[in-house]
Amino acid sequence: MKSAEEIGRASLERLAAQAAANRAAGNLLRAEIQAIVSQHPGHKLTAKQVIKRLIRYPIPSVRRVQEILREIRVKCPDADHPSRHARARSKG
Repeated sequence: MKSAEEIGRASLERLAAQAAANRAAGNLLRAEIQAIVSQHPGHKLTAKQVIKRLIRYPIPSVRRVQEILREIRVKCPDADHPSRHARARSKG
């Protein structure tokens, strides 16, 4: 019979493997969404528009896509649309 310590260690190993798989899946989803956003410069895509362009199953939730879009916009605010100031300057 296994001791409680061995059972606990095995459980932690399974959880660590599952967490690593979840991180990898999240990173892949972020990369796919980033690619979609960068293919449409000058457009502020909504989560539903991004989901329509995703080629994956299962489809992520709208809320998850919104979170990732927010992360992308915070890291690089001009990635998906120019700011009002940049548009005003370009109009001259």
